[in-house]
Amino acid sequence: MISRRERLLQILEVLSKHGFGFALGGLKSEWRSYLGKVRLIDPDKVQPQPEHLRLALEELGPTFVKLGQLASTRPDLLPQAYAQELARLQDSSPPIPPQVVREMLSEQPETGAEEILQHIDPVPLATGSIGQAHAARLRGQDVVVKIRRPDIVDEVNRDLEILRELAVLLTRYWPGVQYQDLIGLVDEFASSMRDEMDYLTEARNTERMRENFAAHPAIIIPEVFWEATTTRILTISRMSGMKISDNQALDAAGLDRHELAVTATDALCKMIFEDGFFHADPHPGNLFVQPDGSIAMIDFGMVGTLSEEFRDSLVTLMMGVVQGNVRRATSGMLALTDTSGQDLDRAKLERDIEAMGRRYANRPLSEVRIGSLMGDLVSTLRRHRLRLPRQSALFLRMVLTAQAIGTGLDPDFDLVSVMQPYAQRLVLKRLSPEALVGRVRDLVQDAVQMGAEAPEAMRRVLAVLEHGGFDVHLRGDELQPLLNQTEKIGHQLIAGAVIAATINGMSHVVASDAERFSKLRLPILVGGTGMVGALSGYLAVSTAAPRTRRLVSGLRARRRSTSR
Repeated sequence: MISRRERLLQILEVLSKHGFGFALGGLKSEWRSYLGKVRLIDPDKVQPQPEHLRLALEELGPTFVKLGQLASTRPDLLPQAYAQELARLQDSSPPIPPQVVREMLSEQPETGAEEILQHIDPVPLATGSIGQAHAARLRGQDVVVKIRRPDIVDEVNRDLEILRELAVLLTRYWPGVQYQDLIGLVDEFASSMRDEMDYLTEARNTERMRENFAAHPAIIIPEVFWEATTTRILTISRMSGMKISDNQALDAAGLDRHELAVTATDALCKMIFEDGFFHADPHPGNLFVQPDGSIAMIDFGMVGTLSEEFRDSLVTLMMGVVQGNVRRATSGMLALTDTSGQDLDRAKLERDIEAMGRRYANRPLSEVRIGSLMGDLVSTLRRHRLRLPRQSALFLRMVLTAQAIGTGLDPDFDLVSVMQPYAQRLVLKRLSPEALVGRVRDLVQDAVQMGAEAPEAMRRVLAVLEHGGFDVHLRGDELQPLLNQTEKIGHQLIAGAVIAATINGMSHVVASDAERFSKLRLPILVGGTGMVGALSGYLAVSTAAPRTRRLVSGLRARRRSTSR
């Protein structure tokens, strides 16, 4: 394997051959002129060249091919011309020689390698940048054995280190990326690549997905053979069938393509809205249709997870759009993006979201195309320089892929109609009494924690002041009244937060499902009103008490002066 220095020179040579301008055309003029003098760039090729970028990435090998493929799924980062061109990236890695495959299998202790070696097909089913797959048999079953390329881990780690160094340099000297966290993007990509190279991670992802769909016979997930699986080798049951994009074969088999579109996209919606764990690369090559219409999914090297906070923000965005509440929709969108370090004009963003909402308001769901809606959303993100974190970007990619699969099978397919029941259930789940109680509990705990930490924080400030930490002409004992007042304000904030949460919770519970809670409406209202009344009384007393004490003290002072 060549050294890092030699690899860096190799990368610069390839980029130079394809016109270094696509990467350095945005550099400051003094840097660009210097690079032109040393012939690293051609002054006539400083304009963006998507095709040259694709060819350069293919020539640079596995790490850069994967980087380009990932970048092609990020319309929030790349212009459309680049994204479309990078989507054509082809992995031209040569196959691993059969003798090397046999040697790698025989080196794995305590696996089913011996039986696999007796039945393995030397011609690979597929080759990729990370490894290749072979058909074999194990325990009398047809299996697929994925074998990682030798030395690929060291090669990828070397390239990832170089990529990070280049990201640091570009961030420092290229004004064009000042609004993008280029270093963070490279770190995310590096984490994804390292996970993909560890076949134990893919095996665990496959097993989890198989458990999630255990009760859904229309979706088939491969079985993992753990006794023949290591970090370098993955053995799973073999999935066969027709590619979901082969419409001619599907028609010849007499399958209903509209039903297939519903089955495939319904599975993807379940992953997003119910499981929060989804296939991040569900392209047609990973979906195989069985003769009975069921669909087999493979290749779980890249997956996405959606946190509870993400799905709460998604609900906030959806409710804001449905209710026409621009402020709520904006809050939901901002929670799904990365606004760190951004000078955001929220008022302008709200106006853009309101304008976008008007384009889809009062239209039947059948007329709302997800692709068009997502395109408008991405344009808004780019206009305001908002970046999607990894889970948001994978979610967006998943939705666009689901739309492409559905319309590829049936041009009149309506993804919204499949998503709607899941979205409604997610909203109702977030507004259920259990969820509301949980949020109120979390709110109270946060408020209590904040109130409990405030006095300690003030005491630390007091200690700093007493020890001369700042040149401030105050004595510690002069801050004691302020400390006492802070404690009272903290208690009042807690009570006010609980009152607001209780009122909000009662309204959502009663309004979310009138029939369901008709019998419980009175107890809910009585209990909630009692809590609100008690806490309101506390607020009134705690707020009025200082005034009352001051009034009593004033009257006593006046009486003493009169008696004299």
